[in-house]
Amino acid sequence: MNIKKRIIKAILIILMGLTVVFAIQLVRGFIGSQIIKDENDFTGSDLGEGNEIEQKNKDELLFVFAGVDATGEKFGTRTDTLMLVLMNKENKTIDIISIPRDTRVNVDGNMDKINAAHSYGGMDDTIKTIRNFLSIDLDYYAEVSFQAVEDGVDALGGVDINVPDQIATAQNIEPGLHHFNGKQALDYCRFRKGYANADLGRISCQQDFVVQFIKNMTKLKNIIKIPGVISKVSSNMDSNISMSTILSFAWAFKNIDDAQINTQTIPGYPDMIDGISYYIPDNEATIDIRNKILYNYLLEE
Repeated sequence: MNIKKRIIKAILIILMGLTVVFAIQLVRGFIGSQIIKDENDFTGSDLGEGNEIEQKNKDELLFVFAGVDATGEKFGTRTDTLMLVLMNKENKTIDIISIPRDTRVNVDGNMDKINAAHSYGGMDDTIKTIRNFLSIDLDYYAEVSFQAVEDGVDALGGVDINVPDQIATAQNIEPGLHHFNGKQALDYCRFRKGYANADLGRISCQQDFVVQFIKNMTKLKNIIKIPGVISKVSSNMDSNISMSTILSFAWAFKNIDDAQINTQTIPGYPDMIDGISYYIPDNEATIDIRNKILYNYLLEE
């Protein structure tokens, strides 16, 4: 390589570096402006008697992530996915607790599947049901439709998922690393047949996807895309989490790795009651998980 080509290459590298730095500063400035803009503009209805919506710890965010066929449907639509997500900026950890959709709990005074709560009263009823089930102070939610999942993945250029042998066999795909577009990622998460452990196999796929999506979204090169991603999925997403909170937590978790994201599933077992299949939670084991992870949010029982 002659001197002229070396100089050109060096200039290009410097320009690329300056572009990245500028983009990062632009995003940080945008996040800062959003925090100043709407920090005192949060609105929302109280979800518990005498309990105002509040973020108890500014370094933590606890919310329920709900996947549905379509957002905005107040009645008639059951949740397909339920996850409690706890993000801690100080420790740089994310804890995800999946709640199987057939979990048998008290819904509006009757024993029913937990995913039925949404069909009775939307996200308000879903949150109240989870609060009562786990006796936790839960106020925030993010409800996304299947279309939002597709659009979000495509907006970030796809997602890489390492498919284990057992799941690959069940889904009739090759094991190993796959780069999925939005539709492929959604199909991977929604696949239901062929798992030896029934719905728990599907939950495992959903957890894998969420972990990899978070990792992809918080890559330095993708952080600048977050406002655009949110804008793209906003028509298929409903949430009472402020934009400033979303962006500040996204920035705090830039370049997060697998070791910082922990996944759990409410322990239990399948059973038939009156001809209906349920997932019966193991109360003792569930309380143990709750106390270890959600100890800052326990309500008096």
